[in-house]
Amino acid sequence: MGGCFSVSVSCDQVVNQVSQCLCLNGSYIHNLPQNLGTLHKAMRALKAKRDDVQGRVDREEFAGHRRRLAQVQVWLTSILTMENQYNELLNTSEVELQRLCLCRFCSKNVKKSYLYGKRVMVMLREVESLSSQGEFNGVTDETPIAEGEELPIQHTIVGQETMLEMVWNRLMEDEVGIVGLYGMGGVGKTTLLTQINNRFSDRGHGFGVVVSQNATVHKIQGSIGEKLGLGGKEWEEKSEMKRGQDIHNVLRKKKFVLLLDDIWEKVNLSTIGVPYPSKVNGSKVVFTTRSRDVCGRMGVDDPIEVRCLDTDKAWDLFKEKVGEHTLGRHPDIPEHARKVAGKCRGLPLALNVIGETMSVHVYCWKMTRMNQK
Repeated sequence: MGGCFSVSVSCDQVVNQVSQCLCLNGSYIHNLPQNLGTLHKAMRALKAKRDDVQGRVDREEFAGHRRRLAQVQVWLTSILTMENQYNELLNTSEVELQRLCLCRFCSKNVKKSYLYGKRVMVMLREVESLSSQGEFNGVTDETPIAEGEELPIQHTIVGQETMLEMVWNRLMEDEVGIVGLYGMGGVGKTTLLTQINNRFSDRGHGFGVVVSQNATVHKIQGSIGEKLGLGGKEWEEKSEMKRGQDIHNVLRKKKFVLLLDDIWEKVNLSTIGVPYPSKVNGSKVVFTTRSRDVCGRMGVDDPIEVRCLDTDKAWDLFKEKVGEHTLGRHPDIPEHARKVAGKCRGLPLALNVIGETMSVHVYCWKMTRMNQK
């Protein structure tokens, strides 16, 4: 018939034309099954490399006194983020594969398939990049322990010389692992502990921790961890058990002296991670408390009581704080000074504070004389 013509187009040509028209990037859709398989293999290889690096880090940190490098931690964190994104992508893979049609050359929802396929390829490149970054010559470095730090204090403690020697001699006994000091507040326990710290500072294995009344295991571990070079955000977020293991791994290889000041209840050394001091490891623990009962709960049945100074030693301390110059400013001052010192009942804190105050304020002596009259 005139005016009519026919065109023969093969099926393959039709499919190719449809694919080019409907797919913005055919490879994202057509190659989706293969790309998912490649991503799965790359992710599995990345996890294996991650496990190897993490294993090295754990072994070196477990050996004690080493901390992971910042670049290693960033890499491990990046993999964790990537793993979460991969799992999210994988959750919808079956749905996306079912959308494909026409021998995977097209999709029932081209836009969604295109976007999903693109995410797969972008993630594949990121996984390969992370994998190439995971070659580390070293994964940890040594962290110095902040130990043997001498604390500022007067070299001579008026009235406490004998007590200091008693405590020191007790500590030097091989059979003694824990020494407890108890006494009322202001009697000089912290001063004694500071002197002990300074003596051990020359030996390089003493460190002190102040324990407040409401201190928790977590807080005590944090203070000790800071002294040992542990710490950081990741360490802070660990469980008490894991933190205790880290502390134990550092201290178990060292001869240490732990000083706990002002404890109000039993401090469980094993929970904190502190190896129990013994003749074998040569380590020591010294603590101060206001309660003799706490000493018993800490396993110390023969604690040392820190008592107030006797009259003569109290006067020597008070006289030192007031100063010879002030005492000589008026004939009546020494007599009144002795009476004020007596009112302090031998308590070093009161003798120090009042003595220092009255050394610079002459009117205090005038008020004292008036009150006494």
